[in-house]
Amino acid sequence: MARRTGDTRHQSTAFRNARPVLETAELGSVTAHRIRFGAGCTGPHVLAPAPGQHALVLSARGETRIARGGREVVVQGEAVALCDTRHPLHISPRPATRTAEAVVMLFPGSAVPMTQTETVPAQPEISDVTGSGSLLRAFLVEAATLASLSAHEAARLGDAALHLAAAVLEAYFFDAGETRAQTQQQELMTRIRGFIDRNLGDPDLTPSLVASAHHISIRCLQRLFKAEGSTPSEWIRQRRLDNSRRELCDVSLRSASIREIGLRNGFAQASDFSRVFRGRYGVPPGKFRDDWFRWGAISQ
Repeated sequence: MARRTGDTRHQSTAFRNARPVLETAELGSVTAHRIRFGAGCTGPHVLAPAPGQHALVLSARGETRIARGGREVVVQGEAVALCDTRHPLHISPRPATRTAEAVVMLFPGSAVPMTQTETVPAQPEISDVTGSGSLLRAFLVEAATLASLSAHEAARLGDAALHLAAAVLEAYFFDAGETRAQTQQQELMTRIRGFIDRNLGDPDLTPSLVASAHHISIRCLQRLFKAEGSTPSEWIRQRRLDNSRRELCDVSLRSASIREIGLRNGFAQASDFSRVFRGRYGVPPGKFRDDWFRWGAISQ
């Protein structure tokens, strides 16, 4: 689901003090942000720390400045910046630029073979790219504006973004020979995550079913998720909650009951849905949705 906002009450917690126009789409495990700086909008847009995530920042128009820990790089033209997000990133237009537009792709480091935490530089690394970089830029600009995506569509688009990002990283940032041994495992994980996202509404979606669908043992599946600091059950539960939250904020599903939202995401019992959702977000799903639309109406 895409969000457009200049108000920070309910926008992604990754962004704070937003003055530019921000459009966001959650695409499975990928988040796409489109940031537009108008005339006179010179203050930084802060991308808050997101351990385990990395960011690709591309310029869609003008010149964009990225500052982290006292070092600054400028993204313009065909340039792409690869950033470690363990610390805040300050994104702003250059003072001489009247208007600017940037796109940011946030993705788990474990989702692409080249971006294990220990291999990504602490400071932003910049490279001029063509071909795959241009495709990724155009894809993210359009993806960030999409609204009312189903979980299946979002997961597929997220997979596409990861494949494009992998092509950019392999061609311009990393030695392909060093990562080829990891590629097959990561491609398997991409298929597994996509399968889970496409079947969130099935209450019988279990680690055993996932393993069977991919012709691997449950022990192998557990090892794959352990390498990412998770378990199959935890990932399924988190993806159900992520998609439930997205659908609770979707105006096209405003008339759907809380029970229906839970059922759409594999929660057979409304009480279980409410309990698990509250444990993750601090409020029951009904209050979360009411607050979202109430603040949305106030900010308009």
